[in-house]
Amino acid sequence: MTRVHLITGFLGVGKTTAILNLLEQSPANEKWAVLVNEFGEVGVDGAILEANGAVVREVPGGCLCCVSGLPFQMGLNMLLAKEKPDVLLIEPTGLGHPRKVLTTLRSDDYRELLTAGANLCLIDPRHLSDPRYTGHDTFNDQIALADVLVANKTDLCSDEDLAAFDALVQSSQPAKAQSVRVEQGQVEAALLALPSNPERLQLSDHGHHHHHSKEAAAPVALEAGESLRRLESHGEGHFSCGWLLTGDWVFSLDALRHWFDQLDVNASKVVRAKALIHTDQGHYVLNWRDGVLSEMPTRALEESRLELITELKSDADALESSLLRCRSHG
Repeated sequence: MTRVHLITGFLGVGKTTAILNLLEQSPANEKWAVLVNEFGEVGVDGAILEANGAVVREVPGGCLCCVSGLPFQMGLNMLLAKEKPDVLLIEPTGLGHPRKVLTTLRSDDYRELLTAGANLCLIDPRHLSDPRYTGHDTFNDQIALADVLVANKTDLCSDEDLAAFDALVQSSQPAKAQSVRVEQGQVEAALLALPSNPERLQLSDHGHHHHHSKEAAAPVALEAGESLRRLESHGEGHFSCGWLLTGDWVFSLDALRHWFDQLDVNASKVVRAKALIHTDQGHYVLNWRDGVLSEMPTRALEESRLELITELKSDADALESSLLRCRSHG
């Protein structure tokens, strides 16, 4: 039997970093795998996890809960059959409602294959005073369906932010199995051993009526002789614009830093930006959120990937032109 856990949280809260930290704690005698879904088409999160040695299966281009059930179940079935993991972590897109995923996982189809483990929801407590989040059905449903609430990025929070998180925990019904405060996604794997409460699925559904530009497809990759491909999609009031770039291209890390620094003045209202990219100082994971860019060295992949998620449709041509000017020709 494979023990399965959902790792949820809104865009940019640090789910991928938390999953990497959980994977580092996996026992040597157990095989852990990740089923990752992204709002956009480029698959940056999956590539980041693979670059760090994780066993990954992707369902890109929509959220697991609203694309037809077939892509999700196919991805899940293939991962279970091929890898036979002891533990499976599922990372839905930050814009995705987890109810349908949980219902599927607990259906008769998987009764003999899966056992339900605790589901974790990461929260940036600073968002608890922002109506863009507190008024969003998906944000509230992710919290309601979680067994464990994780306050991430607490080093950036005020006392008022942390008090709001504590109040949220206290008011949660059914009560949460546990709540913790962490920095930089340093989640303890022991939290996964806490019980999962099926009663959370009986809570009233806030409603989930959004549409993506297309349903999930196979993970994308450059074709032979292709150096660049741009992919765009939209749904749930957000837009994605991403690029696949040949790994032969080298970008100036300093120029990329400046490129990311300019995102907070972009008229398209960038919510999150991520890249796995070949630079003149090595291969890097770059993650931009709330005007702050974090960097992490990583091992090389055949392709570079970069993606923006925005609240308004971006000027993709202008972004692409400025990105390509960051190439290093030295």
